[in-house]
Amino acid sequence: MVAVGKVCREYDCVFVIDATQTLGAMPFSIEEIQPDFLVSAGYKWLLSPYGFSLLYVSEQWRNARPLEETWLARDNAEDFTALVKYSNNYMAGSRRFDVGEKCTSNILPGAIAAFEQIKDWGIPQIAETLSLINKRIDSHLEELGFLLPNDSLRCPHMFGALILPHYKDNLVSELKAENIYISQRGNSIRFAPHLHINDNNIDKLLETLTKLMKK
Repeated sequence: MVAVGKVCREYDCVFVIDATQTLGAMPFSIEEIQPDFLVSAGYKWLLSPYGFSLLYVSEQWRNARPLEETWLARDNAEDFTALVKYSNNYMAGSRRFDVGEKCTSNILPGAIAAFEQIKDWGIPQIAETLSLINKRIDSHLEELGFLLPNDSLRCPHMFGALILPHYKDNLVSELKAENIYISQRGNSIRFAPHLHINDNNIDKLLETLTKLMKK
């Protein structure tokens, strides 16, 4: 990301990042990467409710025209007594990029609680812990013959493994029958545990995979 950002600045390209699959699970430096815009859904590694997302806007874009022309992004939006007097002026700074209907009282408290928990855990500690969990899983998968990407090509908190060619059953369904839930993408299965996973969960996963692969 640092190298991509540098090239974008050299060629005057807008650098936009979708950080949904990493933000909250591995360290990320706005100062080093310097994106123009960064967006992230909240319901994955940010542990937030559906309907919540984040947008970062770099300083040079904070006076730009937003994509959404909502009255809530105008400078008088908080004065409900003056709603008939619409303003042509956007809110100052990045608030002009807010989505309409942002006053979602049933979503924001959940997002705030999630951020407080993530801050308490610490993102470096989250990344390190998830990396240790995944190393235990991927070592066992390699013993069973699964094909995995090299460590240098993946993040610490999630990875995919190619299903063995000789396995013809529905692995996701068979694991689900054992109350183990993973996702399949093409011929790969995706492992994305979080901190609620414990040793018993991992033991059950590995034992079940061994049993299924030896059928």
